[in-house]
Amino acid sequence: MSHIESTASFAGLGGDPEFGDPSKLPAAPLVSVFMITYQHAAFIREAIDSVLMQRVDFPYEICIGEDESTDGTREICLEFARKHPDKIRLFLRNRANPARRAFAAPFLFNMASTFDACRGKYIALLEGDDSWLSPLKLQTQVKLLEGNPGLAASCHYAACLSEGRPWALSVTPTCPVESFDIEAVLKRDVGNVHTSTWLLRRGTPVPWHKLVTSPFGEYPIIVCAMLQGTALALPQVWSLYRSHARAVFTSRSTETRLEWNVELWKCLESVVPVNLHAAAAIGTSRARNMLTRTLSKAGKFGPALQCLRSNLSEIARNQFPASERRRLRWRALEALLLPHLQGLRERANRRRARTVSLPQATLSSTADLSLRGLNSPSRLPF
Repeated sequence: MSHIESTASFAGLGGDPEFGDPSKLPAAPLVSVFMITYQHAAFIREAIDSVLMQRVDFPYEICIGEDESTDGTREICLEFARKHPDKIRLFLRNRANPARRAFAAPFLFNMASTFDACRGKYIALLEGDDSWLSPLKLQTQVKLLEGNPGLAASCHYAACLSEGRPWALSVTPTCPVESFDIEAVLKRDVGNVHTSTWLLRRGTPVPWHKLVTSPFGEYPIIVCAMLQGTALALPQVWSLYRSHARAVFTSRSTETRLEWNVELWKCLESVVPVNLHAAAAIGTSRARNMLTRTLSKAGKFGPALQCLRSNLSEIARNQFPASERRRLRWRALEALLLPHLQGLRERANRRRARTVSLPQATLSSTADLSLRGLNSPSRLPF
């Protein structure tokens, strides 16, 4: 068995020790709080404290995967583990561990190993730079899932705080979300439900060996849990999500984030059963549309055109109904052309604005040349 496929067997082993006293931990925790952290010294205390403040009537464990930070995060986690040996299991990752190289994104080794070490019937997600806002969050979500066996997950809204911009506090999702299923998730019909809001019913093991090229680990975890049933979003803002310069995702450019989303959805297609491949393919097409639109609007017509070609090729390969195929093709073309035409119009307006201070004769001549250039089919790059 490869080291990827056997992550459950060496979570806490394989050169990465688990710090804690097993004799003091609950023998059968109902909930495992799954937390990965790296370079979160400014936030990790608040994250762990927000779990410890939960008012619950069941045993739980906090599984922390500390990815060998150099900013003091590890020392803070050790401090908490010593104070709360009855709740905290701390996995001290070694970034020199050769097993990490199996993943394109090496931090996924920490995520896979820590997640597979969780023992709870339910798993709550919380990263080290986020926190929970209500002491009733965990109890409420557990009670909901315990009373509704058909629910695979529960989530809620999150407050989003951008570093250095406290006046720009917002809430995600930005539109109402109630009950939804795995097909809606795969098609990207559901708004951005943040990681810190989820409580998942343990499902089939995550096939990490199929996710070696994935740039993310949280979403495959959610998708695998959602294969068991539906999710219900509670109408409360019960967690805080931080956007800051040290975050793995939000610190990247918009283009990079969208490229990662395309790769993630391609990985999800390999994870879900055959009957959900079409839904995942629709989600992949929509992710490519977002990337195409961004590239086109930025004037990067060549890369945008390449993205469109890949999108149309995948649409043709999948067995969609004729009406769905036509709709996806139109959306893909629209993602390329509309932002591009908008960009042409904006650049033409800027050229016209620069002629305002010229003499009238020059103004008329310049405007005439600009319009003739825009109206000539041979001058358009599509």
